[in-house]
Amino acid sequence: MSVLEVKNVKKRFGENVILKGIDLTVNKGDVIVILGPSGSGKTTFLRCLNLLEKPDSGELDLCGKNYNLQKVSNKEKLEIRRTSSFVFQNYNLFANKTVLQNVTLGLTLARKVKKAEANEIGRSFLDKVGLAGKYDYYPAQLSGGMQQRVGIARAMAANPEVILFDEPTSALDPELIGEVLMVMKQFAKDGVTMIVVTHEMGFAREVANQVIFMADGVIVEKGTPEQIFDNPQEERTKTFLKRILKTEDQVQLV
Repeated sequence: MSVLEVKNVKKRFGENVILKGIDLTVNKGDVIVILGPSGSGKTTFLRCLNLLEKPDSGELDLCGKNYNLQKVSNKEKLEIRRTSSFVFQNYNLFANKTVLQNVTLGLTLARKVKKAEANEIGRSFLDKVGLAGKYDYYPAQLSGGMQQRVGIARAMAANPEVILFDEPTSALDPELIGEVLMVMKQFAKDGVTMIVVTHEMGFAREVANQVIFMADGVIVEKGTPEQIFDNPQEERTKTFLKRILKTEDQVQLV
């Protein structure tokens, strides 16, 4: 069953065309990983799906409702954001709020959930990401990996139909990446629908059911992890994977 479908999403900044007409269908329970070099439009595309960037054109079908992304109203924008959650590269936590408050703020303010119920939901998801007992800590008291897990708990607490992850491990020290990926893998096993922009090839191979390679604002190639990693058809895909996998091998040797 299709949860999200976008057609012909385009975006430019001034003279710079970032997205040249992207189509994507996401079914319930999908884990879709988007790969590509810097500047390929991956993050812009993800932000367009959540209206953090307004596309210049495109259609979005989300849970059976159709939106014209060029003419989306503020009310429709809120509807889209209530159905999808975003996990940011740099956590985007409120420094002056506790871990629990960071998770529950969106519930109490945007969704008008009562504080006691929001706290119960928040604690439940913090427990799931391995942060039981850290409810009253502030972000500065946590490692980067813990802060990103708070970000994932916040996204999950909103009970979204789909979660958008924008390079969730790129700001982390190497030794902290595993703990975040482990949490994401568990939620994927639980059937959470995800679109993930990442350079973590192991995660893409193990967890994704579809891998997309983007370059220069277009989808160059897509398929199963086996198709993309073991038998890519496009030269751009082959070159990118060769470079990325060679870099990973070098890092492991150090």
